[in-house]
Amino acid sequence: MTIFSDLAKFFAHRGGNVAIIFALAAIPLMIAAGGAVDYANAGRIKTQLYAAADAAALAATTPAMMLKTSTVAKAAATTMFAAQVAQITRQTYNVANLVIDVNDDPGASSMTRSVSVTYATQVQNSFGAFYGLPKSNIRVSTGASATTARNIDFYLLLDNSPSMELPATQAGVDAMNLTGCAFACHEKNVSDSEYTSKYTGWGTIDSYAYAKNSGITLRIDNVRDAAKSLATTAQSLMSSNGATYRLAAYNFNYAVTMMQSLVPTTSANVSVIQSNIGAMTPPLMDSNNNLAANSSYTYPTSATTYNTVTTGGALNTSDAMTDLNQAFTKLNTTMPAPGNGTTATGDTPQEVLMLVTDGVIDASYYSSTTCTTSINSSYSNSYGAFYRCLQPVDTSFCTTIKNRGIRIAVLYTTYYPVPSNGFYNGTVATFASQIADNLKSCASSSDLFFEVNTGGNITSALAVLFQKAVSSASHLTQ
Repeated sequence: MTIFSDLAKFFAHRGGNVAIIFALAAIPLMIAAGGAVDYANAGRIKTQLYAAADAAALAATTPAMMLKTSTVAKAAATTMFAAQVAQITRQTYNVANLVIDVNDDPGASSMTRSVSVTYATQVQNSFGAFYGLPKSNIRVSTGASATTARNIDFYLLLDNSPSMELPATQAGVDAMNLTGCAFACHEKNVSDSEYTSKYTGWGTIDSYAYAKNSGITLRIDNVRDAAKSLATTAQSLMSSNGATYRLAAYNFNYAVTMMQSLVPTTSANVSVIQSNIGAMTPPLMDSNNNLAANSSYTYPTSATTYNTVTTGGALNTSDAMTDLNQAFTKLNTTMPAPGNGTTATGDTPQEVLMLVTDGVIDASYYSSTTCTTSINSSYSNSYGAFYRCLQPVDTSFCTTIKNRGIRIAVLYTTYYPVPSNGFYNGTVATFASQIADNLKSCASSSDLFFEVNTGGNITSALAVLFQKAVSSASHLTQ
C-alpha cells in the first residue's frame, strides 16, 4: 500500500503535473522548432539558387554574348551558375541536375534569344531525423530573353520646306498670325507687304529671324533639335546593344541636300553629326513664290530625271517647294541593297529610311499626269514649263523602296489647318484627310509610324521610332 500511496501523492502534487506536461510537450516543440530551422535554411538556399539561375540566364543574353552562338552562350551560363552555386553552403553542386536551354530565333530585323535555367538539388536537414524528413528537395526554374538589333544604317530624311516654318505650338501660330501671316518666312525681302501688321524689325529682318528673336519655336526648329538628339540616342544604344549603327542625314524641299554622310554613331562622331544637322534652315526665298538669286535650283527634265543649276536673278517657282518624290528617288538610289545586319563574314547592314515630314507634297512636275490629285497648275520660268502639284504622299514611291527590303519609319508632324488662309482652303483642305493615311501606308509597319500634333514632343517620338528599329535589353521572363 505504501508504493501506491506514494504514487498517488506524486500525481496529486501540482509540481509533478507541470514536470510531466512539460516533458511531454517538449518533444513536439523541439521537433517543430527543428523543422522551422530546416525550413528556413532550405528557403535561404532556394533564394540563393534562384539568384544563381537568374545570373546564369542573364549571362547568356549580355550584348557581347548575343553576338556569339547559342552553344557559347550556354557554356557561359553554365560557368556562371557553377561559380554562383559554389558560394552557397550546405548543398553540393551536381552539374547533372542542371538543365540550360538556349534558343535563338533569327527574325527579319533582330535576333531573339530565349534562355531557360532549371536546377534540382537536395539539402540535408539538421533535425530531419526527428520528423522523418532527412532531406529537403529544392527545384528552381527561371528564364531570360533578349532581342539584339542587327547592324543598321539609318538614313534621316528631314522636311525643311517652307511649310515647316509654321510655329510648333498654337500659341506660336497665334503670335505669328498677329503679323498677318502664320508662317515665319525665310526671305531676302525684309519688307514683304504680305505682313499687314509690321512685326518688330520689319524692313531689317525677315519674319523667320523675327520668330527666332521672339522665342517662337517653329516646326523646323523641333525637327532640327530632334535629329540632333537622335545622334546621341543612336550612340548610346549602339554602345549598350553591341551593334553598329551608322547615320546619314538629308533634307528636302524642291531639291535634296546631304547634310551628313553615312558614319558610325560613335561618341567621336556625334558632335560632328549634330553640328552638320544643326546648320539646317529652310530654303531662302526672294519674296513669296520666288527663289532667291544665286541659289541652287533643281528642276525636272523628265518624269524621273532632274537638273541642277545656279540661278541668276530671283526665280519664279510658284511655291512648288516640297518634292518628296524626288527625295524618295534619290535616297532609293543612294541606299545600297540591305543585308541581314549580322556579324557573319560578307554580310552587310540593314537599311532604314526615317522620314520626318508634314506629309504634303508641293512640287514642280514635268508632266501633269504625274500628279495624283486634280490640284495642279502650269507655270514657267527661264528653265522651262512645269506643273505645280499639291498632293499627299504618293505611296508607290514608298513601295518601291520597301520592296528592296528597306524599312521605312515615318514621323508625321501634323499638317496644321490654316482656315484663315484662302490657299489652304482651296487646296490642302481638299485632301487633308488622306495625309496621315498615306504616311501610315508608307511606313513598313504600324509601330514605325508616329504622329506628333502641334505642341507635341518630336524629339521623344523620333527616339521611340529609332528604338523600335533596334534591340530591347535582355530581361528575366520567369
